Amino acid sequence: MRRQDLEDLTNPEKYAINIPRPGNQGVLCMRLLITLRPGQIPCTIPFAYAHSLAAVIYGFLQRSSHDYARFLHDEGYRSGTKRFKLFTFSQLLIKERAVTPQGLLCQSEELCWQISSPICEFVEHLAQGLLSSPQMSIGRQVFFVERVAVLPVPKFTETLHVRCLSPVVASVAQLRDGQMQAHYLRADDPRLAVALRENLIRKFLVVYGRRPSWSEFSLEFDREYLRRKGEGIYRVVDYKGTRIKAIMAPFRVWGSPELIAMGYEAGFGEKNSMGFGMVEAVQDDDTNER
Repeated sequence: MRRQDLEDLTNPEKYAINIPRPGNQGVLCMRLLITLRPGQIPCTIPFAYAHSLAAVIYGFLQRSSHDYARFLHDEGYRSGTKRFKLFTFSQLLIKERAVTPQGLLCQSEELCWQISSPICEFVEHLAQGLLSSPQMSIGRQVFFVERVAVLPVPKFTETLHVRCLSPVVASVAQLRDGQMQAHYLRADDPRLAVALRENLIRKFLVVYGRRPSWSEFSLEFDREYLRRKGEGIYRVVDYKGTRIKAIMAPFRVWGSPELIAMGYEAGFGEKNSMGFGMVEAVQDDDTNER
């Protein structure tokens, strides 16, 4: 691992960019691509590993600043009664793998992981933590950080075609058995776009202290992909014993470049800090999910 790569990340202002959006406001958009080397090959990764990845992130933050890690974990950034962690991360991207009863059998010499946030302080502490101890554990497996790169940012306009790097989840409260419970929205539910839009507006308000200049937002999932996959687009994720139903399918968004950028930076939908809602921009003819 090159220490200079990590040292550069501790000064994130050098990566500040101007996103074409109303007001042309300069923002920090930082997405890290972390290349990991397994401590042994092959190795087995448990299916429900998202909680382990979240714990790894908080561990890196704590190595840099115990106070910030505790604040983010216990409090987060507030918008009224809502709290946001304002970071998201991808699933592990493993080229050579097999599914076994025990979990995912990783046969690759390297695997990749992406983390994204619009918050400078988060990126600074994450980089410092990576620099201080570049290794991590997922279940019983140890991985070493080989490289950390800053990924280029797409040009945000009024439309963007994306592919999920982690599943998208949105829910509404619904009365069931005398209790209010989360009802997870399907891809064809018209309430999905409304829920995603409201979520993005709240995140934007937390980050910038104001509402977006223009707040239109809509989305459409790739119809051909949905036709081919059917119910296969849905993922039921076990997160610390809670079953969460989410959507893993390419989609296109239209509307406010500010809101589109916020979704790219902090994640679309809910539970981003639990490993949901990360996307990457794709060309129109490249919609295969990983």
